[in-house]
Amino acid sequence: MANKTNNHDFITAGLIKLGSFCKRRKQAVLTGLGVLVVALVVGTAYQAHCQKVEEASWADYYVAQMALLSAGQQEAFNLLDAINQKYPGSNAAQYAQLFKGDLLYSQENYAQALDVYSALRAQAKNTQVATVADLSLGAAYQATKQYDKSIETMKQFIAQNPTSFALPQAYFTLALSQELAGQKAEALETYTKLLEDYTKSYWGAFAKDKINELKK
Repeated sequence: MANKTNNHDFITAGLIKLGSFCKRRKQAVLTGLGVLVVALVVGTAYQAHCQKVEEASWADYYVAQMALLSAGQQEAFNLLDAINQKYPGSNAAQYAQLFKGDLLYSQENYAQALDVYSALRAQAKNTQVATVADLSLGAAYQATKQYDKSIETMKQFIAQNPTSFALPQAYFTLALSQELAGQKAEALETYTKLLEDYTKSYWGAFAKDKINELKK
């Protein structure tokens, strides 16, 4: 019973002290509460603003895609670049540049695609965009016959992303660049790695054919 009384007295004393402190520091307490309220309001407003910006940026992205069908490639490129300028760093801006690079690459404008991928890779914050940009950059270096840079890019990607879903393609690009660069032994080693790790996949089948071809 004594323990319960002592605990009760301790809690009561604490509440009395807190009440006394609040009376003495009324202005400070009210100011603190005011700051918390303002922070909450500002935080909520900022979150709502970010959501509106994100929705607007994606809306612009889809408009740019539609422009490719209706107004032509150059207009689509202008709209894609505008997203990057209007919403820098946003997911929509990153995907817009990736889309632009892919369009250029598909039309065999490899040097221009390389510039887009390179700039995107330097600033990409979205993990998936960064991954695709890395792979695309390696492919663009390869397409422009900059095999050493393609090899370096893919080796760096493999080292930094040992569990990535994109490893098979990275090994494929690496092996092909090594082969095109005349590095036959290195290419065979990479193709063998690809075959061993992804035997039953498309990549494994391709690697097997390449190994047989290089060993002739």
